[in-house]
Parts: sequence; structure tokens; C-alpha cells
Amino acid sequence: MLASVNVWLDIISALLAAGVILGFIIPHFIGSIVTGRVREHFVKNNWGPVEHRAHDPHTYGYGHPYADDFPVSARAWHWINIVSFFFLAVSGIYIRYPYFDGGREIMRFIHYFFMYIVTFNLFFRLYLLKNDWRDYFIFDLDDLKMAPSILKYYAFIGPPYEHKKKYNPIQRQTYPMLWALIGLQALTGFIIFWPGLVPGFISGMMGGTASLGAWMRVVHSANMRLMFLVVTIHSYLGIMEDYPVLKFFWFGVEPDWESLKHGDHDGAHEVEEELEEESGETEPELTR
Repeated sequence: MLASVNVWLDIISALLAAGVILGFIIPHFIGSIVTGRVREHFVKNNWGPVEHRAHDPHTYGYGHPYADDFPVSARAWHWINIVSFFFLAVSGIYIRYPYFDGGREIMRFIHYFFMYIVTFNLFFRLYLLKNDWRDYFIFDLDDLKMAPSILKYYAFIGPPYEHKKKYNPIQRQTYPMLWALIGLQALTGFIIFWPGLVPGFISGMMGGTASLGAWMRVVHSANMRLMFLVVTIHSYLGIMEDYPVLKFFWFGVEPDWESLKHGDHDGAHEVEEELEEESGETEPELTR
């Protein structure tokens, strides 16, 4: 049975990967070209929601809108993860599909070494939640109002959405999901490495320690593929819609804030005014 499950896992994973590429990334990229969004972003340096952040003195302040959003701890967490994920992917693929002889032991060592690093890094990120957990888990009426404008923007039928909070509602759903996937990957990895740590009655229900380990490998492999798809979509949208921020986040290359502050918002302020009229709230005019 396990043999057929693994075969179907490969088939379904390939279909999902093809679906993400052919059903989302390629159509979105074509839509970005056809609607002129690629030209606006990468040629005219007009970044819509990114510009709106630079215009928002309430949340970000002028001159350095992202300084407080991206502390060293957050950057370190991402750098540790991206390096670790690379080595985990290379070694994990080899363990499942050995593509040269004599490398199994070294690949296993590399895989488990970086497994410990990613696990401790996850605990480090969860510890950091004490400072910003509200940014991820608190949803209110503003989030519900923002959601349609965000979906319209990504579907190329609406202007850039207003950026009232640090993360939009879609982002704040994605990040905790990725943490959960990392946690599941670590848990199944440790069970594969130490199946004897699982209580006997649980492994007994799974057909014994060996069978438990085999099924955990299936879950581990399936979860890895799901993580890969989530990270691929996340990375693609980050490049296409937030590239100036990515340069600042990863490499400390600051955008031209003055250009962003005085650029064309493509309707972002109009969206803000409409939401304020609906809520009946207005903010006093601020001098720059």
C-alpha cells in the first residue's frame, strides 16, 4: 500500500505544481504585462501599495517607513530559514531519490543538522510573537473592508489597495500557516529519526514502529511539497508586488523614499477616502 501511496503522492504533487505555475503564476505574470503593471513597477518605479505605505505618516513615518517593521531579528530569521531550506531541499531530495552513489550518510547528516537549526529558529520566531502577535492574529472590521479591494487588485480589476496595517489580511493568514507547516515538518522529521519516542499504543495503531516511521515519511514528503508551493507563491508575489521592500529587507538597499512619497498612487488614496466615508471617520489633514 505504501508503494502506491508514494506513487500517487508524486503524481498529485506534480499536478499541484503544474496547477500553481500554469493556473496562477503564468496567468498573473501575463496579466501584469497586459495591464501595464510590470511597466509601472519595474520601469516607472510606481509601486502602488508600497507607495501608499510611504505616504502614511501614522503607521510608518516619513524617511524610513520600514525601519521598525524589519528589525535585525526578523531578517535573521528569514536568512537562517532560506539557507536551511536550501540544504534541507537538496539533501531531502537525495534521500528520497538518490541521484549519485555513496552520499546517503553525508546527506542524512546535512538534513538532520539543518533540521535542528530550523526547529530552533521556529521557536525563536514564536518567541518574537510576544512583540507582534497582534499583527498576525487580530482581525477586525477594517480587515473585512480591505479584503475585497485586495482581491480586486490582484485580479487586475481594481486600484492599489489601502495599506492600513503592517500586513494585509491575506498575508496574515499565510505566515501562521507557514509556521504550522514548519512545525509539522519538524515533528514528522523527529518521529522518523526517533520513532521509539512515540508511545507504544500510538505506534501500535499505526502497525508498529517501522510502519509508523514509513507513514511519517509520507506525511513529511507531502508537507514538504506543500511548503514548497506556498513559498513559491509567496516569493513570486513578493517580487512582483513588493520588490523595493524585498531589496530593503534582504540586502538593506533602501528605495528612493522621496520618489515613492511623491509618486502617483494609482487610486490608493481614493480607496482610503471611500472607506473613511463608509465608516463615517475622517482623519485630520497632516502637513508633510
